[in-house]
Formats: sequence, C-alpha cells, structure tokens
Amino acid sequence: MKLLVQFLTIVAALAAEAEVASDGKVELHKPVGEDGEGLYTASTKGCFDVINAATPIVLDSIDKIELPTDRPLVIVDYGTADAGTSLGLMSKITDAARSRNSDLEISLQYEDQKDNEWKSVFNHALGYKTVTDAYGVELSSPYKGGANGVFVSACGVSFHEQAYPTGTVDFGMSFTAMHWLSSAPQGLVGRDELQAANCAASDSNCGSAEREQGASDFNKIITARAKELKKGGRMVIVNFSKSAEGHYLGKTERGVSMWDSFKSAWDRLAAEGMISEAERLAISFPSYYRSMKEVEEGAKTVENIKVVSVEEKVVRCPYNEAWVNGESQKAGRSARQHAEWFVPTTRTWSESTFKNALDDSRDKDAIMKRFWSNYVDIVEADPAVHHMDYVHSYLVLEKE
Repeated sequence: MKLLVQFLTIVAALAAEAEVASDGKVELHKPVGEDGEGLYTASTKGCFDVINAATPIVLDSIDKIELPTDRPLVIVDYGTADAGTSLGLMSKITDAARSRNSDLEISLQYEDQKDNEWKSVFNHALGYKTVTDAYGVELSSPYKGGANGVFVSACGVSFHEQAYPTGTVDFGMSFTAMHWLSSAPQGLVGRDELQAANCAASDSNCGSAEREQGASDFNKIITARAKELKKGGRMVIVNFSKSAEGHYLGKTERGVSMWDSFKSAWDRLAAEGMISEAERLAISFPSYYRSMKEVEEGAKTVENIKVVSVEEKVVRCPYNEAWVNGESQKAGRSARQHAEWFVPTTRTWSESTFKNALDDSRDKDAIMKRFWSNYVDIVEADPAVHHMDYVHSYLVLEKE
C-alpha cells in the first residue's frame, strides 16, 4: 500500500508539473537562455568536436550526390538548436558544392521544434552574431545577403514528422538531436537511478518504455526523411549511442558518471528540504540512446532507404581535457572556476527535464540555481574525474 501511495503521488505530481505549451502540448525539451542569446553554442564546445568528426563523412556524401541543374541545392540541418555549432560545416558544404558548380544556388534549411531559439538561428545563419568554435576560431556564415546565391530558411515542424515536400531535399544532416522522443514514456520515474534510458545492461526493465518509444520514433524519423529526400539524396545522422561496453554520454571507462553526479546534486536538494521525495524520484529523460545495432536494423526496415555506413565514435569532453592537460590552469582558472566553466554544457540540454520534475508551486528557477551550484561543488572537489564524453553513432543513409 505504501508503494502504491508513493506511485500515485508521483504520477499526480507529474501531471501537474509538466511544462505545457500554448497549444496544449507538453514541452519535453525547452531551450535554455533568452531567445537570441545563443547559449547552446556558447556552452557546448564538445559539439564542435562531434561535428568535426563527422565532417569528412558529410563532405564525402556531398561529393557523391548528384547536383541539380534546374533548381537550388537543398541542404537541411535537422534539430539545429541555435544553428551555431553547424555553421562552419555549412560553409564547408557550400564550398564543396560550389567547387563542382560555381554558379549553383544553395538553399540552407534549418529545422527544429516550433519553440526553438529561432532568433539565434537567424543571428548565426545570417551572420549577425559571430560564432567562435571550441578552439577560438571565428566562423563566418556562407550567407552573403543572397548576393552569392546562398539562401536561408527555417522550419518549425518536428523532425518526428515530414517537414519538407516529398523529393525536395538533396542532403540532410542531424547532430545530437534525434535521441529526443516524441512523447515522454516516463519509464524511469520512481527509480533511484538517474541515468540515460536503458540505463543498466543487467536490468532489462530499466528504460523498456523508452526503448519501445525509441524504436517507434526512429522508424517515423527515417520514414519521413525517406519521403523528403530526392532519389540519390543522402542523410547523415549523428546521434547519441550506447556502446557494447555500456558506455554513453557522460559515462565511459574513465572518471565518474555524469549521471551519478546529477543524482548527487539532485539528492542534496531533498536532503536540504528544497524538494519532496516524489520530486526526487520524478526524473525521467524523454530520450533514448540507441545502440549501433538498433540504428542499423531500424534504418533498414524503411522502404527505399539504403544504409551506406554506420560507425561509432567517442569524442572526449573538451572541458575535462583542458583540465587534465593543464590548459584550464594556464588560463588562470581555479578548480571552482573550471567547474563553473564546465557545468553549463550539461545544463543546456537537461534543465527542462529537471524543471519538469518540480511542482508548479515551486520557485523553479531558484531551485535550479541551487541544483547547478551543487553540481559545481561536486566538480570543484576533483575536476579531473568529471566529464561529458560523447558516444555517438554516425549513420549515412541514401534514398534509392
């Protein structure tokens, strides 16, 4: 009876706590920061490394596709966030295509959810706001006011649906986006673990709801792209993965698990009386990290889609690397300052999930401020063991 009461309390709390959009739909993932601030690009240096690792794969696909002769070349960045991290790659794609046809017009399309940080997308894509990559290099936009035949557009239709007309996309790409689910199965609610979906290989029940939703969503995602791509068109999907060793975002063979650190920082809120036990157990990330086998087999089930290649890559956390190799210290950062530099990269994608676990009567911003301060305290104690290593599958598809 006690467990039943606790479960019902959690369910009731979740029903009241979820962020609801103006159209009545639950918002599963909300951007952090003010629209136009560009906080995602400014705080996610590792994404530049992930995209750099994908760049040869992308440019090979651009070399392989047939360029149009009677219309613009259409390039789509799905789940673009604020469009900053992919900006350098967009320039390289434009240059590669123009090397084959200097007169080719190019349409750069940016897709994300309707409540995305669209002001920053246009600030970055149109060159109104400078983007600096993980190595301090300023990146310029390929857009030159349309004078050079490069045009920029945006779409607020979710990539879980068909977002572009049938047979109109020459090349699509997506980086660290399509792990987000179309709905929240909440399969991890009530568990004392705080990890990614399918969190433990020894526990087949952990994340089973997310696994089922993930398979269904992936089929819909690839089916939609199969419709949008023209024949011979290609798509590169770089997505969070779970390796055969059980490694995934923030949990690799080194250091401590980011998810365990999250849990410690969250549990401290309960110990301090800032959140209830129901809120402590109400975390359930609406995402799923697919294995390479799930990625390949899932894509092969979609008609007219050929899997060109799929591989797994681990990209080390640049913040941790900076501390371990002494760059952070050379820059004058103390352990505390390093922690304050690192922690925001984990906040940009996770804060909305933590906020959704809080009752609407709470001062959510104040609680989240304390939560991130707790995490900074944890990292400060030993910066060398804290990281957000990336584990991704790199999938290349072609429309037959």
